[in-house]
Amino acid sequence: MTPTAAKTLRATVASVPGALSLAVFLVICATALAAPILGLPDPADMAFALYQPPSAEHWLGTDNFGRDILSRVVWGAQVALTVAVGAALLSILIGSALGAIAGYFGGWVDGLLSRVFDIFLLIPTFFLILLIVALFGASLPLTIVAIALTTWPRSARLMRSQVLTLKSRVYVQAALAAGAPHWWVIVRHVIPNGIAPIITDGTILMGMAILTEAGLSFLGLGDQNLVSWGSMIFEGQRHLRLAPWMSIAPGVALLLLVASLNLLGDSINFAMNPQLRTRGGAPKRRATTAPPAGETAPAADTPILEVDDLRLVYHAGARRIAAVDGVSFTLPRGGSLGIVGESGCGKSSLGSALLQTMPNNAELTSGTIRFDGRAIVLGGKPVVENGRSRIDALRWTRMATIFQSAMNALNPVTTVRRQMMDALRLHKPGISREEATARIAEVFAMIGIPASRMNAYPHQLSGGMRQRAMIALSLILEPELVIADEPTTALDMLIQDQILGEIADLRERLNLSLILVSHDMGAVAESCDVVAVMYAGRIVEIAPTQRIFGNPAHPYTRTLIGALPSLTGPLEELESLPATDTAAAAAATGCRFAHACPAATDLCRRAAPPAVPLGAGHVSECHYAEDFAAEPSSEPHAAPAAAKEARA
Repeated sequence: MTPTAAKTLRATVASVPGALSLAVFLVICATALAAPILGLPDPADMAFALYQPPSAEHWLGTDNFGRDILSRVVWGAQVALTVAVGAALLSILIGSALGAIAGYFGGWVDGLLSRVFDIFLLIPTFFLILLIVALFGASLPLTIVAIALTTWPRSARLMRSQVLTLKSRVYVQAALAAGAPHWWVIVRHVIPNGIAPIITDGTILMGMAILTEAGLSFLGLGDQNLVSWGSMIFEGQRHLRLAPWMSIAPGVALLLLVASLNLLGDSINFAMNPQLRTRGGAPKRRATTAPPAGETAPAADTPILEVDDLRLVYHAGARRIAAVDGVSFTLPRGGSLGIVGESGCGKSSLGSALLQTMPNNAELTSGTIRFDGRAIVLGGKPVVENGRSRIDALRWTRMATIFQSAMNALNPVTTVRRQMMDALRLHKPGISREEATARIAEVFAMIGIPASRMNAYPHQLSGGMRQRAMIALSLILEPELVIADEPTTALDMLIQDQILGEIADLRERLNLSLILVSHDMGAVAESCDVVAVMYAGRIVEIAPTQRIFGNPAHPYTRTLIGALPSLTGPLEELESLPATDTAAAAAATGCRFAHACPAATDLCRRAAPPAVPLGAGHVSECHYAEDFAAEPSSEPHAAPAAAKEARA
């Protein structure tokens, strides 16, 4: 068994429906396969008394011909499983092949095959099977073929949709560039990567095949030489008053097998799609709390945002991963804070926690967030006032975000103008179409997008233009605080510099407060007044930008700055770090960075470091922060310039 298959199996049996349905299915399969050696009477033997109710001798009773019903149910399971497996495999084989060809080659091939799919889907399946069986006779192989020929368009449509996405992947293009023929690429690279949803759908096809065969047998069109649950139900329904067990036994068996297959399919789909396990579903209903007593009105010098001891964990099965672990900071009105750190350090999770847009498997366990002096999260719970969460009233009107991937954040089937108009009307229901259009044009002009591009779809815009549209969307309601989550990801250096410059210009013009989440030290050096460095869920150092670059007091910060290349001076080897298991680092007894710190001592590995204040808003979580602070670089303010230079 491959590691992927083993992981899928473990995830399937981890859920109660998955484990129960798999157990029922395996019991039925084992019983059917063991039928010849179970010592059951011949299912066609009429040697027993008629209409015997269930007893110790005949567990499920006998029928109107004196045949043992348990024996007939067990042998009938063989027929049901043979039809299910045979029809599903043949249907998937035909559908996957034709669907892959249609999606891969496109053009007239796709058009022709798609029309064939549609024709087969329009024909009533059961009546087509009835016609095939009536014309060519009733036999089990023919029934399997007939069912497969009427259900393959399901698999074809699924595979076609998968291939339309897969054929543009780099590994497919690389195989073609290496000289592989199209049929080899389809068989080796395309179908294996698109088969997962079809395998899941196969369990549904198996259930449909079993019900179809039972229906044919019920109507007398099944193979009369075999035992079928459908024919047993037909015989029993004429004797319901006298011997109800004749219909109940095969009916319950049919129900259990089909229900187990359907539940098993859902469980496999759940197991093969991690997002369904962790992020999927409707937004989770979280515990809330009332506003704190004695809140005062905000003053002119009240910070726009205060975060105190915020903690966020992700639930991944039985694991609890602390993504944000005791973060505290204050952002003054009109100020800018850069949050930097490597991937997985928790900076994006912190941004989602501030706006309360966490996935379902995330939970705030403690902490307080205050916006403009008023609590929006208290003790890890959203604050609700007058039946409405305070964050709902603030989100996008006073707090907005710029997502890191504009192509994913913007709706691909809706124009940019329509998306902005929806945002306006959601928060300002009374706004007229003319007023909304004028506001959109104003924001477009502010951000540097021609008004002629209002009615464009996201795919019709360049990467930089899409990111500008995302910025415009965040500013449409004139918020006071913008959280920019890596707004320049996947853009080239020139466009990155332009976007950052425009954000800085907007800050000055609109007096915006800004939180810039980034892994790019140069971006925060250019755009932020204060920099917070995150590692394994904690802010390990926070200071004004010039101070943190000129005189870093944490070895992790020094390593990040040392990784910035310079275009001037002699060539130097850049700093680097070993790969970090963030969860393991967060669970460490002492300093989280001790495993990779060149200056770590036994004290670092034994005790968690305190937050050491170094003056002028500079705080470092390091046992030796004062020693590091006493060793400033030879050019205290050269590092920010070097960071900007590295971006040039």
